[in-house]
Amino acid sequence: MPHRPRRRLRSLAAILAVTASIGAPADASEIGHTSIANEDPAGFTPDVIDGRVNAIIVMNGTVFVGGTFTTVRDAGSSNDLTRDYVFAFDATSGAVSTSFHPDLSGKVEALAPGPDGASVFVGGSFDRANGSRTYHRLVRVDATTGATVTSFRADPNDQVLDLVRRGSDLYAAGEFTQIGGAARSGLARLDVSNGTADPAFDLPFTRPWIAPLDFVDSPMRVWRIDVTADGSKLLAAGNFRRAGGEPREQIAILDVDRIPVTVDAWSTMFFRFTEPNSRRSWCLELFPHYVRDLDISPDGTYAAVVTTGANYPDHPSCDSVSRWDLTASEPGRHPDWVARSGGDSSHSVLATGAAVYVGGHQQWMNNPYDPFRCGVCPGPFPGGVVRTGFSAHDPANGIPFSWNPVRNPRGKGVLAMVATQKGFFFGSDTDRIHGEAHRKLAFMPLAGGISVPPPVKYGLPAGLFAVSPSGARHDLLVRAFDGTTAGPPSRAAARVDWRGIRGGFVANGQLYVGTERGTLVRRSFDGASVGHRTVVDLHRLDHAVSSIFHIPGTRERIPTFSSQLADATGMFFEDGFLYYSVAGAPRLYARGFTPQSQIVGAPLLVASRGDHVDWAKVRGMTMADGTLYFALADGTLHEVAWSGDPFGAGHPAGAVTTIGGPSMDGIDWAANGMFVLGS
Repeated sequence: MPHRPRRRLRSLAAILAVTASIGAPADASEIGHTSIANEDPAGFTPDVIDGRVNAIIVMNGTVFVGGTFTTVRDAGSSNDLTRDYVFAFDATSGAVSTSFHPDLSGKVEALAPGPDGASVFVGGSFDRANGSRTYHRLVRVDATTGATVTSFRADPNDQVLDLVRRGSDLYAAGEFTQIGGAARSGLARLDVSNGTADPAFDLPFTRPWIAPLDFVDSPMRVWRIDVTADGSKLLAAGNFRRAGGEPREQIAILDVDRIPVTVDAWSTMFFRFTEPNSRRSWCLELFPHYVRDLDISPDGTYAAVVTTGANYPDHPSCDSVSRWDLTASEPGRHPDWVARSGGDSSHSVLATGAAVYVGGHQQWMNNPYDPFRCGVCPGPFPGGVVRTGFSAHDPANGIPFSWNPVRNPRGKGVLAMVATQKGFFFGSDTDRIHGEAHRKLAFMPLAGGISVPPPVKYGLPAGLFAVSPSGARHDLLVRAFDGTTAGPPSRAAARVDWRGIRGGFVANGQLYVGTERGTLVRRSFDGASVGHRTVVDLHRLDHAVSSIFHIPGTRERIPTFSSQLADATGMFFEDGFLYYSVAGAPRLYARGFTPQSQIVGAPLLVASRGDHVDWAKVRGMTMADGTLYFALADGTLHEVAWSGDPFGAGHPAGAVTTIGGPSMDGIDWAANGMFVLGS
């Protein structure tokens, strides 16, 4: 009988009970936001004069910062303060602590709050702490004085690269093979009181990838980790190809609430090291691993991952941001969405619930159609939008929000981010953002930021609007509709010329319609009055992409979005994605769309290739109450249940029922546009 590991008591309630009993602060990973931060950073943060910032934590009103620096200044001051690799400052005033001044001999890579709220764990490559070689690479120091807490001694034999504390456990990642008095290959769980390794956490990470152009063979390395707020799962990234004996390339999930800890069934080959059946590197041959950071959402349901690796047109994991579902423990996982820069690396990611913030040296995002294998790339290509060294993405689809604080020069990139209840801190290797001097450290406040209202889903009964194909000038008709019975028609917005419309939908009080000219037009609309016409910027999606890019599942070249709009026969908006049909095309297409930024996703998806619907003959469609209503060229009206799958994967699910048409209700339902607006 196979051994079945026991569950460890690590529920959120258990963790909170532990932290309450020892007076510990809530971990920053549990902090979520409901809005997007202000682009204008606060003015109180200290300046880091040299080096770079690698790590930031916030604990009990104090910010702790680690990196490669040796000199800092209070905001607005010219007085240099010596702080070797770590310092602290007040989270409200920005005043640098005069008492917290640990003496470290080398760089700091990671920080974690102590269990008592009065100490800090510091990890890195330093071989001495406060003058003693006894404490090196991982040390616990007093949060007020910086003095070594001598009861904690982990003694790793190589550098520590990341730290996460959950309750009474400290998770440490790095290049060590010995830590806490035990053999551990790059990842360990330590007792926060004394630093001893947990014997129930002993999973070897093995078979490190040796990049062909990495002239110094990299040791086994677990580079980044995060743990769900309930303490049940750990997500790890590094140069490993096996975790606990299981094949896992570059990323793995561990079930850390089991005794002993086990490797979760969740796996993916998206971050593979080499091309299939080849030794040729998947991304740029220089990197022992190209995953650069990961962050689990505050609710623990998904993770965001960012990478380097240069632009490889047919390898979407290189130079990308991706979202990953953590709720299903299954092999062969694929990302929920992928956002590409087109040739620039991302080094840090922060998922707050409201946004996925990405920091690197990106110049553009929503830019997947760069046809060149390149590290220094031209651009942008069709769909690409300028985002200088920083971007905020819609968690529903990966589309950039309008947020663009312009971090220039871009340097290597943003290297650390941490959320607070009032915004987030970030650290980098450069000195300017939003046109202001903020040397390697800044705080982006929520105050004055961007509120994004949740999408309104329209139900029935409601007004069913249709633009008839007759070409008449005033032909937007509305009928009361309950899903079964339609009332008599009346004209709506009679002053608008509705000729040339090619599909439409309403999102949060805005009516969007495609046109025969290949444009997407927006107007405010409440069912009666209509606002001024605004053409949505398609960011060059009216330009042809390279012939190397094909419609998914075909060898057909990806058409311009403008040409698809000009021939669109129906569209609707659902869960962050614009779904649409095109005359003569046997498919239902989807693209991400974020109303806040008015950006249409460049990646073209195919949501359905049939599912009992003849998409080539659709003449108007809309979504209401989880049901797709669509008309065909013969004037018949049909309904079919919608699967509700997110991320542009929704599709008809079930039998199609004919509910109207010339021979049933005397109505020719074929329309150039159809949408629901009402309850």
